[in-house]
Amino acid sequence: MAEGRERAAEAERDHAAPPSGPGQSPVESGKAPVAAVPGAPADSPLLAEEPFRSFLTDSGPGVVAEMERYGAELAARHHGLADDPLCTFALAVLDGCGPPEGRSGLRADLAARAAGGGARPEAGGGADDSAEGGEPGYESAAARRAAVWRALGDLLAREEGAPVDGPPPMFQLSRAMADGRRSPESDRFRLLHALHAAAARS
Repeated sequence: MAEGRERAAEAERDHAAPPSGPGQSPVESGKAPVAAVPGAPADSPLLAEEPFRSFLTDSGPGVVAEMERYGAELAARHHGLADDPLCTFALAVLDGCGPPEGRSGLRADLAARAAGGGARPEAGGGADDSAEGGEPGYESAAARRAAVWRALGDLLAREEGAPVDGPPPMFQLSRAMADGRRSPESDRFRLLHALHAAAARS
């Protein structure tokens, strides 16, 4: 019995070990140790939770779009936009489960919301607009909300094969999250950003 457990433990260690083949990085292997991901704290309890556990297990270009969709959700929650019907609809469409009705004008609606500074629900969490400029040295809350709407529109455009001008979606989301406020969403986004950078490089 003990011998069997030792063989099982050895097999598990071999499976988790980084590849030793020439020219293959841990990220390219499809199972990246945390140490191979710059900026990702190895002791973060979030690494044991989904979706981070899956992202870490399959950290390659194939999960970049899923990471960006999750980043958009985190940014929306951070800024109190997640309960906005337009945001809910956009995230559902990105998940592939949104109703077909209304999709034709969805990107135009998102662009209009971004151009208008991104309305914020009157109730709920998110950025504090009592000081519109936010923390000293940061963009206004309206500009950060607009970046969330713009990123959602760009993610939808990319899924539809339409050209996307300007910075990539993850840049827009990083801009939205750079407000100096600590929240569960900002903690998750910080880790997501590190995993996304590693996956995009692989």
